[in-house]
Amino acid sequence: MSEADVRHTVGAHLAGLVRRADELARLLPERETGDERVEARRREATLASLRLDGSPVATWPDPARLAALDPDAAVRGDAGGEGTRGSWFDTMRTFDDPPDEDLQLRELRGVLAALAADDLVEDLARAPATALRELHRRLTVGLVAGDRAGRLRRTEQAVHDASVGRIVYFTADPEALPAAFDALVGWLAGPATELPVVVASGILHLRLLQLHPFEAANGRLARAAARLWLRRGARDPLGLAVPELALARDPLGYHEEVARSSRRRDASVWLERWAEAVVDGLRGSARDLGLLRPEVDATALAPLGTNFTVADVRDLPTVADLPAAVEQLERWLDAGLVERVPGSRGLRFLVPGPAVAGNG
Repeated sequence: MSEADVRHTVGAHLAGLVRRADELARLLPERETGDERVEARRREATLASLRLDGSPVATWPDPARLAALDPDAAVRGDAGGEGTRGSWFDTMRTFDDPPDEDLQLRELRGVLAALAADDLVEDLARAPATALRELHRRLTVGLVAGDRAGRLRRTEQAVHDASVGRIVYFTADPEALPAAFDALVGWLAGPATELPVVVASGILHLRLLQLHPFEAANGRLARAAARLWLRRGARDPLGLAVPELALARDPLGYHEEVARSSRRRDASVWLERWAEAVVDGLRGSARDLGLLRPEVDATALAPLGTNFTVADVRDLPTVADLPAAVEQLERWLDAGLVERVPGSRGLRFLVPGPAVAGNG
């Protein structure tokens, strides 16, 4: 895979996001602090990643139940069945009515393990195939048979909008998958290391979503691998970038952007969406930890309503020009008073409602 395979343009918006991610990452602590707010952000990221895959896991379980889950036990068949569950499809059937709480705990534990896989950070560039297979194994412990974890899929797959049953996009053909996976691995070991960290992590994220290399858990694999690349480049200290929170506000838009990027053969808008999510997550963590306290005039927002553009801000009587409008918007973003509209290329903003305010 070369850069030509995933064309993109680093325009002013993306370049600004890359710079802002660098600035915010430097604000955050690099060593464990014991702060409960750090753990809370990680829990939020875990649940958001599961939400993006349509998992029924919605709340954090009792820590005692999670700790008591046997790490070596395999998922068993349905009542009356025998043997270890083999495929992801077999496992997911048990999420039907009534829900299987044990399986939900295993899903959650898998995402936690992937987000904590710091021992794989350097391997992602040194031995990418091994790192991705091992990351997949950790995600699916107890959910699929051990010999299926990390094995390239042999069946066709498509990503669906579950609400209406519509196919959002088709993933790579199984026959083309080995060559495509090898190309991605070669890119990670070489050209990816020369790109800005946020950009390379976004391309890795996109390609894994497009390929769906394994039978199961490809979405959470893509997000976990992208997070590992951010940590490799010091852009996700203590796992506090939590881009999953911003992405999970619009799950369908997230998957549709993958489809649009494939049709265009251009990842520019996807990379902006990803970089916005990274910056939003870093910003929210810095704010939650009391490391970001911008001086803002919230009353200036009143004339704008709940949905507005950067041009509307520029036209405010208290704003001199476009650079001043951008600076004002950054302060409002830092304070959590506004959010970017994903996919608008940094041009549209909204005032979040109570359900999403404070998500970073």
